[in-house]
Amino acid sequence: MTIFRVQKRENFVVLDKGFLNDKNLSWQAKGLLAYMLSLPNDWEFNMKDLQNRSTNGRDSTYKIMKELIEAGYVTRIEKRNSGKFGKVEYIVHETKQTPHTEKPDTGNPYTEKPYPENPTLLNNNNTKNKLTNNVVVNAIQFYEENYGFLSPFIAQSIYQWVDDLGDELVIEAIKIALKKQKKWNYAEGILKDWAMNNVRTLYDVQTLEAEFRNKQNKIVRFSNRKRVVNGEPYQSNIQYDYGF
Repeated sequence: MTIFRVQKRENFVVLDKGFLNDKNLSWQAKGLLAYMLSLPNDWEFNMKDLQNRSTNGRDSTYKIMKELIEAGYVTRIEKRNSGKFGKVEYIVHETKQTPHTEKPDTGNPYTEKPYPENPTLLNNNNTKNKLTNNVVVNAIQFYEENYGFLSPFIAQSIYQWVDDLGDELVIEAIKIALKKQKKWNYAEGILKDWAMNNVRTLYDVQTLEAEFRNKQNKIVRFSNRKRVVNGEPYQSNIQYDYGF
């Protein structure tokens, strides 16, 4: 096999080859690490952005990142504000460190956006949301305020959905679950339904539900055309069915 190289004048990066020769890393992990090391030192990583820059899907990207964390090439830090989950920060190492799967930061309160955007990144709608009481919260905070204890497993799941759909939709799904006295798995089922239907905003949610009601009302009107209940024409209060 022959390798054809180009003369480097610009658009190149110098890397330590140690991780490339690490037999404990998959080729995908080596590729992602090389890409992250090619970025500026002050780059702030966003999992949704990393997903958008390759053919790997959401779960695959998180799996590769988990491999790098467990191998000691990436440190995941969860910032906390008054004991509550806040921003997640990924620190990338060119050489292998002592592996850290989670490194909470309980120092100074963090008051910035939970998912800060780099100037060149697309807007993923990962912004804080104002509720009716004018208190600014993110999805993690909203969950904790309504359900209480947040396990690391559920926190990771919420972070992934915020990356995909944004805080606003995650909070809306949790609100629906709360009204039905359901837990996080119900809210996650709603988010999966929205993702499958390409829902990206609250307006999209309203449109989806309106379309469902219109279809169901047509069916009800047809099947109950001559039906009368207690002397009054039958009317149905239809709500969107998420299928679970």
